[in-house]
Amino acid sequence: MDSERNFIMRKRVDWSLLNEGMTIPVSVCALLKSWNENILTHGHSMDIKVYIDGQQYDATLRNQNFEQANWPGHNDVIQIRYSKKSPLAVKLRTVFYKTYDYLYNQRVVLGRRGRIQLPEELHEYIRLYLVDSLNMIYFECCSNQDYVQLAPTLSKIPEEIYEVSDDDKFFLADKTASIVEKQLLVKYRKMDRSIIRMLKKYYDYRDEISGEKIGSEYGDSVVEAHHIEYFTDSQNNDSTNIIIISPNYHRIIHKNNPRFNRNKFQFEFNNGEILPLKLYDHLKYSV
Repeated sequence: MDSERNFIMRKRVDWSLLNEGMTIPVSVCALLKSWNENILTHGHSMDIKVYIDGQQYDATLRNQNFEQANWPGHNDVIQIRYSKKSPLAVKLRTVFYKTYDYLYNQRVVLGRRGRIQLPEELHEYIRLYLVDSLNMIYFECCSNQDYVQLAPTLSKIPEEIYEVSDDDKFFLADKTASIVEKQLLVKYRKMDRSIIRMLKKYYDYRDEISGEKIGSEYGDSVVEAHHIEYFTDSQNNDSTNIIIISPNYHRIIHKNNPRFNRNKFQFEFNNGEILPLKLYDHLKYSV
């Protein structure tokens, strides 16, 4: 598939994904709106193609048609749906057979309602991408080993360098990094850049702290992406871990390393100072 892919989220593989589908977190729906305005219409659904390993599978993208009068103020519930016997579900169970076998056996022992805790070494993921066509979604399948393998290299790279440097500067901190590590990190940076483009577009290139377009009087707007939980520690490049801010605020935050309060949408510094966000739509439901 040659269409440009825009990373939107990472989803840990669970029983639901392997059998019937997944719910899109409400915090991600802000980006879905910029992709397809109609999908946020209550009760709307459409047939889509899900691409995995170059093959396409049928699924449905659905905004659940629950009775809004009974749930006043409840956010829309957007899901990717398919049946247990569908080729897509069969494909996912084939790719993630280790997770499926473990969950299946645990459900036999604990019952359907038993709480099952997957061991960390069995954590597997899909990375979900949007593409240019409105009826296509791309799943990239990956294991926990991707993240484990890259951790030692990331730990040697200062977050500031990771966030603002070009790809060819990533490994100045570790010239011994393997080809696989380099490929993984370049792939992650491409994911970062695609979701950063979507977030910048969503906020009309405004700084989320001031609400202003920095540099607009000169015919441009200069903003950067900041990972709330440093990527070099968390390997989390979901939209809910990224904000768009001005270079000045970005430097202040990295220099002082304040705590980010997700309930109040603000940075809290050790000296008592508070730096609140004015724009935070995509973070509202990520707590």
